[in-house]
Order: sequence, then structure tokens, then C-alpha cells
Amino acid sequence: MKSFAKIFKMIFSRLALTFLFILLQIGVVTAGAFYVMINWPISIIGFAAVQVITFFFIINRKGPAELRIPWLIVILLPVLGVMIYFFFANHGLKLRYRRLVKAIRKETAQYFPSDSKDCVSFYKDNVDYVAPFKYLGNSLNYTLSTGNRVTYYGYGEKWFPEFIESLKTAKKFIFMEFFIVDRGKEWTLIHDVLRQKVKEGVDVRVIYDDIGCAGTMHTAYPQVLRKQGIKCYRFNPFIPVLSGLFNNRDHRKIAVIDNKIAYTGGMNLADEYANDIMRFGYWKDAMIKVEGPAIKSLTNLFLNVYDLCQHKISNYEAYLNYDFARYEENAVVAPFGDGPAPFYKQLAGEYNYINLIDCAKKNVYISTPYFIPTESLKSALIRAAYRGIDVRLLLPGIPDKKIPYKIALMQIRDLIEAGVKVYRYNEGFNHQKSMTVDGEIAFVGTINMDYRSLVHHFECGATFSRSPAVKELEKDVLETYSHCDLFTLENTRQSAFTVLILSILNMFVSLF
Repeated sequence: MKSFAKIFKMIFSRLALTFLFILLQIGVVTAGAFYVMINWPISIIGFAAVQVITFFFIINRKGPAELRIPWLIVILLPVLGVMIYFFFANHGLKLRYRRLVKAIRKETAQYFPSDSKDCVSFYKDNVDYVAPFKYLGNSLNYTLSTGNRVTYYGYGEKWFPEFIESLKTAKKFIFMEFFIVDRGKEWTLIHDVLRQKVKEGVDVRVIYDDIGCAGTMHTAYPQVLRKQGIKCYRFNPFIPVLSGLFNNRDHRKIAVIDNKIAYTGGMNLADEYANDIMRFGYWKDAMIKVEGPAIKSLTNLFLNVYDLCQHKISNYEAYLNYDFARYEENAVVAPFGDGPAPFYKQLAGEYNYINLIDCAKKNVYISTPYFIPTESLKSALIRAAYRGIDVRLLLPGIPDKKIPYKIALMQIRDLIEAGVKVYRYNEGFNHQKSMTVDGEIAFVGTINMDYRSLVHHFECGATFSRSPAVKELEKDVLETYSHCDLFTLENTRQSAFTVLILSILNMFVSLF
């Protein structure tokens, strides 16, 4: 009886019904395309003209070639290809948000001057590792700052208790933005603190991604939280209609408390991240705590997305024009956001990774759960290995998504041939997104080395230097290798049929 109830619940779940509704729409569009071709053959001439125009439009689009080639293949399909392109190629968010984004940028630009004293002094004194920071400062409105303190957490068991204690210290506001919120042990503890803080007069705001929480939260949960005084929004609420707009999700993880403490990294608010429950073995992940002037950028990132959700501009003056504490550690931190065009003109996450790799003199240690990189990123890793850099890549031992994992095994063969050491985490699932270079500069954030993170999702993270946290991250990664095996050309070999199927899928993976 229980199994029948479980199956019934699964069939009529939001995810299942959404999937079926989309399949129905695809069927209708496909049938419509064939109906047009059969009953109005003359119309094919018109579609052919549109096809040619679309071809030249795609060819001249900005961005990597691997983002254009799949669409060129798709539009070869008579009638149907052009229809698929116009349904799914729209990108970013709805048009009505564009004016709001421009207004937000205009409002916040004054708080992030590119010629600040912090920037000028650091650029002058740190020639060897300045390129990643210069790129972020010149391409985005999130400049670096000095005077920070960074704390590194390499496991959920270490981070969650301190995060919850930090929430208890809030006097003015708590801002939280996460891809996944799951109602388990950890969220119950956090939720209890948030409700108490609302009673104390603290301004509590929460954003979570609608698709990220499709299996964990019912659609009315924001209303439940609002009744408790917690200002909550689902990011980009999913409507089951054919549109590429819903491919762009909020994958960020940000928490800011009173402009005194901020967190970012790979962990969501779910029990597996704290290893309270075991999914895919032991869950390895990382977060950082930032204290100091760099909090301003993470606060700004949160408010930008919050304003998209609430459809109006926040009072940025109240949060960004703030006398942030400065710490003796004097860490240099450059938090930044990334996302799809037209809201972000640069693929900042990808270019940050490439800039870090290119400035390496001795070693590059990378951790990522998914490895389906852009050609530029893959080439940067191979170039570094060939110039004698010790390049190491850490992947999961137990994958949560089988097909992307198999594509990753196909991708890493080129790296192994170039001399990159690729490790498999034997204890379970490695969800950590980080990079260290020469023990001097590091990145921790939400950005996976796959197209979803590098191109489609709204992401964030922080590149930092001159902090003991860089060495702590490096030490943690080196210790993790003792729980790993090396991938080789032999143990990544797959059958010819599997490689054929994966090669076909790999041609289109950049679209999703």
C-alpha cells in the first residue's frame, strides 16, 4: 500500500506533471511542423528563407563557437528546426526585467569605483597574481578590497553549526540566497532562528530557486514564510511552457548578516551537505566566511536578485554606504557574480578560471563535481600542463548524474594525455567548486566546470589572496587526494557504442 501511494505521489508530483505537459507541447509543435509541410508545401519556401536568415544571425552571435554550432545543426531540420530555435534560444530573463537591471546598475555603480586605493596599491605590489583581479575589476562592477578576513570550511559538519550561530547574532538584517532549500534537520534549525529573529525586529529575506527546490518545497512555501515575517521569493518561477528562459536558474549561495559576516561557496541548505544523511556516499564541499569590506559585493549581488524578484529597487544606500570593519589579516577578496546574457556581457566565471590557470607558476589544484568545460577552459588546462605546471583535477567517485559523469570521463582523456592528474574521490560525492594557484591565490564559489554554470546559471564566488585561507584550502585538497584514486586512460575507456552516443550528446550539451 505504501509503495502504491509512493508511486501515485510520484506520478502526480509537480515535476512529473510539468514534464508531461512539456512533452505534450513538444508533440503539438512537432505535429504542427509536419502538418504544415504536408498540407502547405509552398510554405516551406518561406520557412527556408527564415532558415537562411536565422543561420546568418546565429553565425554572427557573440560567444564561443560551441554555443552556436548546436543551433546550426538544429535549424537544418525543415520547419521544425526554426520553430525549436525560436522557442528555446531566448535567454536570460523576461524582457520586462531589462529596464530594472539597467536601473540597478546605474544605482550601484557609484559604490564600486575601479580606481579605488585598494585596487591601485594591490595592482602595484602584486604583479605575478594581479591578472585575475584586474579582469574582475575591469569587466564587472565588483572591485577587489583589502582589509578582509577569510575563513575556510572544507566540510558541512564544520560549516553548518557556525553558520547557525552566526544567524543568532543578527541585529539588523539577514539576507540568504540558495539554490536548494530542503526541509530537513538543518533547515529546521535555521528556520527556527529566522523566525526568532523576525520577532526581534530583524529584516529577514530569503531567495531560493524554483527548479532547484521543485522536489523539496511546494509552490506556496514562500507565502508560508511571509506569514511568519520572512520575506521570501522563488527565483524565476517555472511555468511549463516551451521557453529557454526557464533554463537560467539561480545557482548562487550567499548569506549576509548585518554587513559583518558573509558566506559563499558550494553548500545548499540540505541535510546531505552536512552529512546528516548519506546521498552518494560522503558529501565533500566547501564554504568561506568573509569579514570586511568585501561583504559589500556579496550584499549587492543578493540585492540585485532580490530586486528582480520583488520588481523594484532596494535602498542600496542603506546597505552599501557602510563603514565596514577592517582586519589585520588584510586579505584581498574579489567577490563577483556571473550569469547569462544580456545581464552579464562576459562569461566571468569561465574567464576567472582561465586567468587563474594562466598566471600559475608552479601548480593548479581544482575541485569540481561536473566537468564538461568550454573549449577555452579545457585548452587552458592542457596548455598549463604542457608548460610544466602541476595541474590536478578532483572529481566525484560516486556521481549524482550518470550521463554528465560519463561525458566527463570522455573529456578528461585529453587532459590525462597532456599530463593533468585527475583524481576520483573514493569516499563519495565531491561537490566542491574551488581552485588554488601556487598556494598564493584561490577561488571558492558556486561555479561548476560545465556549461550550465559557465553559461546558463546565475552564479557567484570569490577570488582571494594574502590570506591563510588559501593555504588551508590547498592543504585540504592535498589531504583529500589521500582518499582518491587516479583516473587513467585505461579506467576511463568506454565502449565504442557509449562513446558514439556520448559524442552526439556532447554536441548539444552547451544548450542546457
